[in-house]
Amino acid sequence: VKAQWEVGCQLQTAADFADFLAGIDVWIRRPHVVNKRVVGASILQERAVPKDGGSDRPVTGDHLSSRQLLRELIPRGGGPSVKELVTIDEDNGTCLFSSLAASGPLAIPGGGYLIRYHFSGPGEQARVTLAIPKAGERGDGVSYTADGVVAPTVTWLADVLLPRIVRWAEGNCSLAGKSNRDPLVPLDKFSQLYHQLKEKYGPFFVQNWPETTDPHKFVYEDIAIATFLLLLWQEERDTLRLLRKQSFVDLGCGNGLLVHLLSSEGHPGKGIDLRSRKVWSLYGPSTQLEVCALTPSSGMSFFEYDWLIGNHSDELTPWIPVMAARSSYTAKYFVLPCCPYDFDKKFSRVGCAQSQYRCYLDYVRTIGRVMGFEVEEDVMRIPSNKRVCHIGRRRLYQPDDEGDIDAKRKEFIDSRSSCTGVASPSSSCQDTPVVSAEKLSLSGVALSGSELCGRGGDVSTSGSCGDDTKGCVLGEPWLATFKPRPEERTRNGSRIDPKIKALIVNTVAFKLLSEENYVNVPVTETSHSSEGEPIGSDGRQRWNVGGKLHLNDVASLFGGADVLLHLKEEFGGLQTVFRNHRQVFKVIDSHVQIREWWKDDGTKRPGHKGKIARDQKTVEQSTKTKECWFHAHHPQGCPRPATLCTYAHGTKELRTF
Repeated sequence: VKAQWEVGCQLQTAADFADFLAGIDVWIRRPHVVNKRVVGASILQERAVPKDGGSDRPVTGDHLSSRQLLRELIPRGGGPSVKELVTIDEDNGTCLFSSLAASGPLAIPGGGYLIRYHFSGPGEQARVTLAIPKAGERGDGVSYTADGVVAPTVTWLADVLLPRIVRWAEGNCSLAGKSNRDPLVPLDKFSQLYHQLKEKYGPFFVQNWPETTDPHKFVYEDIAIATFLLLLWQEERDTLRLLRKQSFVDLGCGNGLLVHLLSSEGHPGKGIDLRSRKVWSLYGPSTQLEVCALTPSSGMSFFEYDWLIGNHSDELTPWIPVMAARSSYTAKYFVLPCCPYDFDKKFSRVGCAQSQYRCYLDYVRTIGRVMGFEVEEDVMRIPSNKRVCHIGRRRLYQPDDEGDIDAKRKEFIDSRSSCTGVASPSSSCQDTPVVSAEKLSLSGVALSGSELCGRGGDVSTSGSCGDDTKGCVLGEPWLATFKPRPEERTRNGSRIDPKIKALIVNTVAFKLLSEENYVNVPVTETSHSSEGEPIGSDGRQRWNVGGKLHLNDVASLFGGADVLLHLKEEFGGLQTVFRNHRQVFKVIDSHVQIREWWKDDGTKRPGHKGKIARDQKTVEQSTKTKECWFHAHHPQGCPRPATLCTYAHGTKELRTF
C-alpha cells in the first residue's frame, strides 16, 4: 500500500475507531452536509466482502471486517450523477473511495482516494490520513482525477473534508443517526424535478415577489415542497394504477404559492387562509384561493379531496390529521409542523427530555396514530430549520371500525383541551389528564357510510367562504375552546390620520431643533432657505441639527406612557412613525435625532439588504411624490438643492399620477 499511495494530509484525533467509522458514515450517506455542490447520495448496494474467496453475501452486522457500498452522488443543478464504490477494511482501518465510469463494471475503479485510521500505540495519539494514488505505480496507472463537484479537489479533501470527518468523530457524531432513514422520494428524481420546477417558476416569482418576506427562501422552499409532493403522488398513482391526478386542499396556505405550483402541474385543488396576500394577484383565476378563518367542526369535511396539506399551518397543524381522518376513509394528509400548537393552545413540553421541536414532532405523530393513520416521517430538502414532515396515507384499521375509532379520537381531543368539560375558552385547567396513544387502542364497531363519524348523511363541505367571510364554522365545533387567530392588523402607521402624523412629526422635530447645535454643510448655487434667501456664499453654511431625545421623553410630549402604548398597539409605536419619516428622523440607541439630510438619505441601513434593494428599486418611482419637510419647516431650509432632493420643494414640484 505504501508504494501505491502518497499521503496528502494527516491529522491527530482523540476519537476511537468506532467513532471514526461513524464520521465516515456521515460522509458516505450525507455528503451534502459538507459538499454543497451535491444534493445527497443514494446507497444503491451494500454487501460484505468475503476473505475466503466465497460468494458475496449481504451485509448482516455492524462489525464486519470488510464491506463495500455502492453510492450514487447527485450533483446540485441537475447534472449527471456519479457512482462511487466505497470499500471499508476494518482490519487495516482504511476507507477507499473509488469513482466508477458509467459504462465500466463494478469491480474496476476509475481513480479514488483513501482515508485511513492509524491506531495509536503506547503514549501516542491516533492519526487520520488522506492518501491519493501515485500515478504509474499501480498496474492500471490511474491517479485521482477531480472535477471539483462530485469528485472534489485534493485541496478540498485535505482542507475541508478530513478535518470535518475528524470533528464528527470526536463529537460522537450526532449526524450519524440521521443518515439511515430512507427518503420517501428518490433523491435523483427529486433533484431532476426540482431543477426543472426551479427554472420554470423561480425567476418570475423571485423578481416579482410583492411581499416583505425573502423571496429566495419562500419561493424555493415551496418549489421544493411541491417537488416532494408531486413525486410522492406520482409513486402513489403508479402503485395504485390511478388514472387521474390527486386533488388537494391546503389549509392555512399563506402566500398560496404551493397551491399555485401544484395546480399548475395539473393537480386540482384549492388553498384556504384567514387573510389574502398581495402575491395572490399574480396567480390568475386557475389558482383557487379562499379567505376563511377555519374552525374544526362537524361540518368541516373535505371528502371531495384526496389529500389535506398543512404547510406551516400553525394552530391548524394538530387538526390536519383529525380533519383528514373524519373527511373520508380514503383521505390522506401531509403536514410540515413548525410553530408548536396544541388543539386549543400553545404546545407545552411536559416530561420530554428532547428539544421542543422534537417533542412536538413526536406529539403530532401521536395525533396521527390516534386518528388511525400509519405515520411516515421524512426530512425535507428545504432552506429551513423546521424540515421534518409527516405523511398519513395508510389506515391502521378497517372501515367497519370507524365508529369506535372516532369515539377514541374525541376522547383524545377532549383530554388535550385546556378546559376539559368547560365550554368557556376563558377558563383555565392546568391538571388536565392526558390520554396516551397506547390507551386509545385501534379497534372499533361498524358504522354505515351515512353514519360515518356520527355526522349522519347530510355532511357539508367547506364550501366557498368568500373573501368577506370572517370565520367558517359549519356545524358543531369539535372543541369549544378552539379559537382561530384573529385577522392580523396592519400596524405600519398607514392608518394614522394625516393631521395626527403631522402633529407628531412637527412637535418632535421642533423640540429637537429648540436645542441649537450648528454644523457646517456644503452649499450649491441652487440651495435656498425656506424664506427664499441664499443660505451661503462662501461654500459652507451653518445648519442646525438640534439635539436628541430618548423615546420615553418623546412620549411625555404627548401625555406620557398611555399615548405611547396606544400608538404601539394601534400603529406600531413611535419608532414606526419615525421610520416612515426617514427624511426627518433617525433613531440610534433609543434616541431620536434630526437626520443629517445633506449626507444621509436613510436608505443605507446595515443588516437590511433586502430593504436596501427595495429602496434603490423604488427611489425613482417615489421621487418628488412628497413635500420636503426641511424646505417647508426647517429654519435654514433644506440643505440639498431641489435638483438633488428626492422630495418636492413646493407643491409645484409634486408628481401626480
